[in-house]
Amino acid sequence: MRVCRSIAAAILCVSILLVCSCRTLEPHREGVLTGYLPEPIRVDAVEVVPQTQWWLTFESAQLNRLMEEAFFGSLTLEQAAARLQQAEALARKAGATGKIQLEGKAAASSRYTSSQTGSHTDPTLSLGLYASYELDLWGRLQSQEKAALADWEASKFDLQTVAMSLSAELANNYFAWLAQNETLAIYTSQLESNRNKLTAMELRYRTGLSTSLDLLRQRQQVAAATAKLPPVRALINASENKIAVLIGKVPGTDFGLTPKPLPLLPVQPVTGLPVGLLENRPDIQAARLALESADWDVGAARAAQLPSISLTGNMTTGDDELEDLFDDWASNLAANLLAPLLDGGSRKAEVDRALAVSREKIAAYRLTLLEAIRETQDAFSNEKHQTDYVEAIGRQYNAAQKSESESMRRYQRGILPYLDTLTAIVARESLEITYIQAQAALLANRIQLYRSLGGDWTFILESQR
Repeated sequence: MRVCRSIAAAILCVSILLVCSCRTLEPHREGVLTGYLPEPIRVDAVEVVPQTQWWLTFESAQLNRLMEEAFFGSLTLEQAAARLQQAEALARKAGATGKIQLEGKAAASSRYTSSQTGSHTDPTLSLGLYASYELDLWGRLQSQEKAALADWEASKFDLQTVAMSLSAELANNYFAWLAQNETLAIYTSQLESNRNKLTAMELRYRTGLSTSLDLLRQRQQVAAATAKLPPVRALINASENKIAVLIGKVPGTDFGLTPKPLPLLPVQPVTGLPVGLLENRPDIQAARLALESADWDVGAARAAQLPSISLTGNMTTGDDELEDLFDDWASNLAANLLAPLLDGGSRKAEVDRALAVSREKIAAYRLTLLEAIRETQDAFSNEKHQTDYVEAIGRQYNAAQKSESESMRRYQRGILPYLDTLTAIVARESLEITYIQAQAALLANRIQLYRSLGGDWTFILESQR
């Protein structure tokens, strides 16, 4: 009979909770974004599907391998993945707040008694249950849960943003490393060429065909070419260390890179910029969700100003009454009404704070959007002008080669002084390096274009689990 009464009491409590829950209102969303979005931006639009794994277009096995190692070994990605797990846990915690909370407690003690007839110990055991449930009348708890869920979703896009930035930084450092190795090879070749010229100059000097001033100038040229090598070697080592850190390895580790020529520039992915394409950028999506979270926080702060109702049940029994633990459950059920009366303006201040945060997130979202559009348009413009620059440097280098050849021919025939020939040599050598640097800058512009276009980076969520 007592068991039946316990079951009936439990059913009654659950029924009361369900009935009261049905009367809760939907959470109120403030909609603070309305009226703050920028006007539609009109630019040349084309149909385009951004390529996420854009590095494959360079057809570099070494770069592809580095990307794979970075996505599984990057400590920056590991931090972002940990922040995502934190946001997920907070979302679960916020969801648990709106559910029935049940706590159990137990205590045991003993009392020693001594008398003339003897001594004995009296053990005491007590058990208790405490249940509580808050009726979400104004949607405060649901708003808090929605805000936490939005933060969780934003953290997913934050992780994708880190992966997007990591891929661009790694590719930039790899191509810089290739350019530095090409520069080193060119400087080494120039040093060898200048040494050969010095040997020939010394022979001409001994035969009276060159002056001592010409010989000194060529020796200075050899010394200048030698001095160019150490800084480039230092840059190569620094780039290798940077790449090692990006892929999660100890600087100084040999990860088997082989110097190769800079790759050719792949075909440009687009010729215009549709505004909708920017929605593929995870940083924009993260900013939008951060704003959505702030929006829900405003609703929660407003709801906190209104009265709240909570249901509680509390029972304790001793060891001689354990079977009665649930007998009086319904009679011990209590409903508490909490209404804010005087709080010194604390709740109003929290509403004002939440509104200020939402305005901050609005500005951050708009700024992220505008910056994304600027970056993309700059990337298109920079690539166009850098391509023209590379072509112009190429033409200038070809002309410098011809000028050097003609100057050397005239010098050897005694028509032109060596100073003019040396000027032509220095100009050609300088342009040779400038051309490599211009090609590297062009590749960096393309990487920035790929990054600015965003793409689907959801695959990184699987690799970080």
